[in-house]
Amino acid sequence: MNTVEIQLLAEQALGLTPDQVDTLIDNGEDYDTPLKESFGVDLETFGRIANALIPLTPVIEQPKTNQLIHAFIQFRDGRSTVIAKEAIHN
Repeated sequence: MNTVEIQLLAEQALGLTPDQVDTLIDNGEDYDTPLKESFGVDLETFGRIANALIPLTPVIEQPKTNQLIHAFIQFRDGRSTVIAKEAIHN
């Protein structure tokens, strides 16, 4: 997973709304403070945990590429969105 995917995953894990994310960024804050308050870890550690857990997520097929991936997925309003993914290498 790349840094942006880890940040998006952190936003979801923290339950941040888009407005809260904008405020966080506009105030020049990083993700470390809310992650430490909620989970006791910084973004780097959160990323290592997420990378360790992603192989345990469901395998799905990306619609455009037909590539199999592990993915953290969000379901909302009957639609699914991939938050973070990792390709499955054979």
